[in-house]
Order: sequence, then structure tokens, then C-alpha cells
Amino acid sequence: MGLTDGLGQYTTGGEAPPPKIAPASALLQLDDLTWQRMEHAYHHGLPKGETCHIDALDPHFKWMPGYLNVWTGWMNEGKTEWVYQMLLLRAVLAGKKSAIYSPENMPEEHIYNQLIHSLTGQNPDRDWRNCLALHRYKLARDFVREFFVVVHPGRGQGRTPADLLRYFEAAVAKCGVSHCLLDPWNKADHAALGSMGGYEPYLVHTLGMLTDWSIDTGQSLTITAHPRQLPDMKHGQARPIPDSSHIAGGQTWENMAHIVATYYRPWKHLGSNHPLFSEVAIYVHKVKSAKLVGVRGSIGDGSENPDTRINYRWETGRYYFNGASPLDCRAAEECYLSDEELRARDDLRAGTVATQATSDYQPHTLRTASPNAFDEGQPTDELPVGWHPNGRPITLPKSAKV
Repeated sequence: MGLTDGLGQYTTGGEAPPPKIAPASALLQLDDLTWQRMEHAYHHGLPKGETCHIDALDPHFKWMPGYLNVWTGWMNEGKTEWVYQMLLLRAVLAGKKSAIYSPENMPEEHIYNQLIHSLTGQNPDRDWRNCLALHRYKLARDFVREFFVVVHPGRGQGRTPADLLRYFEAAVAKCGVSHCLLDPWNKADHAALGSMGGYEPYLVHTLGMLTDWSIDTGQSLTITAHPRQLPDMKHGQARPIPDSSHIAGGQTWENMAHIVATYYRPWKHLGSNHPLFSEVAIYVHKVKSAKLVGVRGSIGDGSENPDTRINYRWETGRYYFNGASPLDCRAAEECYLSDEELRARDDLRAGTVATQATSDYQPHTLRTASPNAFDEGQPTDELPVGWHPNGRPITLPKSAKV
């Protein structure tokens, strides 16, 4: 027979009922401790959203500790690269660390290489002429190692949203991260959806858990979520600007999240040869607190602020705003240039050097047979531990059936 819960009801499995919690414990009176926090905010100002380091976007989106941010956008258009670059700006310009759960971009070296490509503006892939010199690659590695950690549970480890929060908490404790990314939503385990009565009650419960966790930990938690495929969408035709109503669960996303925003490619349907193919527009549909964070709005071609033109250049792995990248700055250069190269760049900026080193920012074309700057260093025949030509080796237990 099961144990009773004290109200004449039996618990399942004979387990002891959870301890009772006094209803009065939910009452938060204005006590002395609360007043101390209020008085401190009075003298020093309420906590405000922190800059995203993109001047045109700052009025609409800021990083607010304790907020759940949701980014949507059509698949394969670049929203992951967009969020990576926003996190990279936080690392370079604010010293903030990030944990990234992004299983679609695994193995982890692909994620780290993508961050290094954006940081340096040069490709770590030696098959391209603008490949990163080895000494710069190592300096960029040191920076990315300090400010980013990839979260990827192994076989047998859970991937529910609650599990991912536990991994993020480990990253907070071990690495001191301030930003956590779940990319994308459909790569978490949502098997509990059926037992909770459908998508809407599941979202109310799960997004509520995520927002509570963000508030409790002071983390900026970001989720990317794909819109649903619309029945009349066809290849080669323009797609509508997606918002929270296009994500499965619809309005619940906007009700539960603190910020909902869209990454949109208005001209992608015209093909890669069209001059506007790489244009991007950003739409911020919901901001929880206009006074502390920002107001709804949009920037980019076709938006409310079309004078700000955004485009992505795959040769540098960077986003540009009216032709300038926020990563074209000395703070970023300090992360991957040697002291000698930094002095040369400083001289260049001061106008004392007329030309730039020929190894910098070469056209993004396949490398030739001639030696390039990245050919420094001696190759080694020793392969990394665990290396396998077909990816990571998987060792199954003897009892496992394949």
C-alpha cells in the first residue's frame, strides 16, 4: 500500500510525499532586506539592459540579465551565426562568457572555428587563400577557450530543457558564464509534451521553468526556434516575416518570453548571385520593459529603419552595418594579433604606414599551390587523441544491440 499524503490521498509507488510548504512562505513582504535592495537601486539606478554593441539595434535589443530571449527565423538563413556573433561581441567588448548548446553545428571544433573565423575575419580552413596564420589561430584559440564553452551531452545523458539547465548551471559554476544559448529549440528532448496534454500546456510549464531559471540565476538565456513551414511556401518565392505566431505553440512564446525577435533575409529567394542576397533585417516584436531594455522596432532593408543596411560576408564570417563591422576594432585585434602586428596596425591607423601586409584579408578564393602565410609551423604525424576518419569512435557496451 502506498503512503498517504496527509489528505487521505495515496502517493504512487509507495514513495514518501513531498514535504508540505506553508502557504505563507509565498508572501514576500517589504522587509528590511528588500528595502536595502530598493534603496541601493534608488541611489545607484535600477539595473538596465546592457548594450548589444550594435548602435542601431541598441534602442530595441539589449542584454538584460535574467531575461529569456527568443530568436526566430526561417531555417538555413543564418540566425545561428547571428546569435554567435552577438555573443562574440559580448566576449570581446564586455568580457562576458557564454555556454553554447548547438548540436546541429557539432562537432565542437566546428563551433569554435566559426567563432574564430568571425573574431579574426579570416578562415581557419587552409583550403582558402585568406586562411588564418597559425600564430593568429593559436592566439584566437586562447581567447575562445577562455570565453566560450560548448555544451554537448553524451550518450545516456538527458537532453530535456531541465537537463540542459543543469548543464548550463555547471557552466556557470565552473566557467563563470553570463550567457547561455539553446540552439535550436527542436533539438531538446520534448518527449514530455504528450503526457502534459499538448503543446500549449507543455510550453507554459517549460518556458515558465526557463524564465524562472533566468531570473533566479541572472543569466541571459537565449533560445532559437524555427517557424513552422507554411503550406503555401514555395522555393524561389519571398517568405513572410516570421514572429512568435509562426512557431509551434504560437502566442505562448510571446506571452512567456521577455524578448521575441526575428532574423530575416528579405531577398534570399532571389538567389546567391543577386546583389541583395545577403541583406538582413532584424525585427524586435516584444520587449518586456521599455524603460529598462528597449522598445519594439526593426532595422535593415524593408524595415522601419531601412537606412541601417545589414549584410553578412561569408569570406570574413562577419555581419556589417552600413559597411562596418563592430569587430573591426583594436579590442578584437588584441585577441589574435601578436604585439608586433598590433603595433603595425596602430601605425597604420595613425597614417604612418602606407600599405597593409599582403597576408591580411586576401580575396576569398581557393588557395593556389604557392606558399601562403598560414604555411608556417612544422606538420606533425601525430593525430589527436580520439581522432577517427569517420568522426568520433563510439564504443557500445557488450550488451548493446546494434
